[in-house]
Amino acid sequence: MSDVTIYTTPQCPWCHKAKEFLESKGVNFEEKNVAADSEAAEKMIELTGQRSVPVISKGGLYVVGYSPEQIEKLLV
Repeated sequence: MSDVTIYTTPQCPWCHKAKEFLESKGVNFEEKNVAADSEAAEKMIELTGQRSVPVISKGGLYVVGYSPEQIEKLLV
């Protein structure tokens, strides 16, 4: 299991960009499709207080949305 989790939906273009960004950095991550997994959706909302995707989570910290700069900071 990876220490990075990304919460996504299939139709979200920013989710695809975020996954491509993580892959380009060689980051192993676990993807949670919140459209198909209600438990993952509830967990994401519990973490962030928001329903927006993507959400990238690592070590109790998270980034909401696609921001390469913020994702880089999260990964350090």
